[in-house]
This record gives sequence, C-alpha cells and structure tokens, in this order.
Amino acid sequence: MDSVKYLVIAAASYLLGSLSFSIIVCRLATGKDIRSYGSGNAGLTNSFRVLGGSKTLLVLLGDTAKAAAAVFLGGYLAGMPGKLCAGIFVILGHVFPAYFGFRGGKGVLVGATMLLFLDWRIFLTAFLLFVAAVAVTRWISLGSILGAISFPVSMQILYGDWRLTLVAALMGGSVVYLHRSNIGRILHGCENRFTFHVKPQISKEKKEDRSQ
Repeated sequence: MDSVKYLVIAAASYLLGSLSFSIIVCRLATGKDIRSYGSGNAGLTNSFRVLGGSKTLLVLLGDTAKAAAAVFLGGYLAGMPGKLCAGIFVILGHVFPAYFGFRGGKGVLVGATMLLFLDWRIFLTAFLLFVAAVAVTRWISLGSILGAISFPVSMQILYGDWRLTLVAALMGGSVVYLHRSNIGRILHGCENRFTFHVKPQISKEKKEDRSQ
C-alpha cells in the first residue's frame, strides 16, 4: 500500500513539475520559445531578463503553485517522506519537462517552494544565505548554490535522520550540478550579475523589427 502511495506522489509531482510556466507564459505572450533567448534556460531569472517583470510574475506564481501542490499532496499521503518524494519529482519534472522536450529550468524556485512547505526553518536558512550572497555579489547562481548546500545541513541539524539527510544531500547536490557552468563563470569572474534595470529582450526585438 505504501508503494502505491509513493508511485502516486512521484507520478503526480513529476507531471506537475513538467508544467514549465516560463515556457508557457512566453509562448502565450509572444509565440516564441524562451529557451531560444538569454541563457537558454527555462527559469525565473532568464524569464525576467527575456520577458520583463509583469510576465515573470506569472511565471513565479505558476511555478510556486505547482511545487506547493506537489508537496501538499506528498505530505497528505505520506508525511515528511512523502514531501521529500514530491520534492524530488516536481524538481525532476521542472528540469526535464515531459511536455517540452525534457529541457527545462534548474529547479531553484521549485526547490525553494518545496523547502518552505517542508519546514519553514530550512527555507529561512536557505533564503537568508541566498539573499546575503546576491546582495554582496549580485550573482543569483551563487545564492542558489549556497541555499542548496544548506539544505542537507539544516535537515541533519533539525531532524538527525541520516536517511532524510541523504535525500536532501542528493537534491541539493543536483542543484549544484545543474549550476556547474555558472560555477565556472564565477571562478573566472564573468558570471552575469543581476539587475532590476533590464529591457525585455523579446519586446526589444519586436521594436527593432518594426523599425526596419
């Protein structure tokens, strides 16, 4: 019976995660694929750079809602282990979306939402590290990496269960791995720095097309 519960959690969470709202919003708003612009990543930061603030808010709401729904289902069916199972598969769906050619984002926002619904203390630790890193360096990727690394540490301190910590380490490690190209750019000092003052790339492209 427990195995059936986890199969339901895994399948539902993966399918929810596959709803990549950066791709959906970009296609509905512009008819284009966000993965052809900016960093080529279907994530929140690239959405902001490519689409601008108002459309990125829709991406934020959509990706947060899908992660929250998955973790709520996992917790309802199987408690803390169910939440972790849901977190794994909603992130997998986001990174490898079945509906969009298995090429999605890096799972940071989805992972952060999972942490919030998993345990607010774990989320707060990761969030404070993220904010501090971004405030000092303006590297979103560095903040994401530090937040991911803090996950298994917080899990071990708060719960002291090596099985939960191992799962958290695998999840945090996967986020770090997905940022390996960012790590290389950080080490070479050429990583893009975040700024609120950006012009949406697709809107800019449209204006240039009309002027020709």
